[in-house]
Amino acid sequence: MSQPPENHFIASLDREEAALLQPLLRRVSVVVDQIMVDQGAAIEDVHFPTDAQFANLIRFPDGSAIETAVVGNEGLTGLAPFMADRGSAWEIVCRANGEAYVASAAALRVLAADRPKLMARLLALTDLYQAQAAQTAACNALHAAPDRIAKWILTASDLSPNETLVFRQEELARLIGARRSTVSEAASKLKRRRLITYGRGVIRIVDRPGLEAAACDCYRMLKPRLDGVHR
Repeated sequence: MSQPPENHFIASLDREEAALLQPLLRRVSVVVDQIMVDQGAAIEDVHFPTDAQFANLIRFPDGSAIETAVVGNEGLTGLAPFMADRGSAWEIVCRANGEAYVASAAALRVLAADRPKLMARLLALTDLYQAQAAQTAACNALHAAPDRIAKWILTASDLSPNETLVFRQEELARLIGARRSTVSEAASKLKRRRLITYGRGVIRIVDRPGLEAAACDCYRMLKPRLDGVHR
């Protein structure tokens, strides 16, 4: 029988920290479009995804939204506002069905304040997420849509134990700040090059080296940081 998917942040903790964290955790199932934290709200719970994925969305007064990050099994949701004990500057929503561990933010904050090793892990992950946010801002300003879509597909794959990914066109459009027609054309281009299969929102990478070559430099710049954060 295959092992259940894990959360890499939890798995990276040493035995003592993991044993202290374990009583705070409960396993939950989440579904697409389930809002975990409203924009501006306090972080009451944090989620450690296993095979679920979450997204950070900035919502504007006119109702439009831009997706700024994908959170998967590398870490946990709402990390920066959790660490600062402040309201979240973004909405946190489930972008892929699955399971996650959830813990009370208040209880985890108390534990981290008393455990320097756990706090160091949280700070390292905060640094990764800050780097991703900065890179995304630069990427959206400089790189072409197909290259950015290739980057997000690879990034989502790195944060998931599953072979297939679910990406609706409207979500990809939010991620790259483009129209759905632009996303459709870019995804079709990657499909014609036989780098991915794509239909009904389900993506499978069929030529990973080719897709990595097609992605913008942002993917190659951030991948070593992601790989090293839990070592």
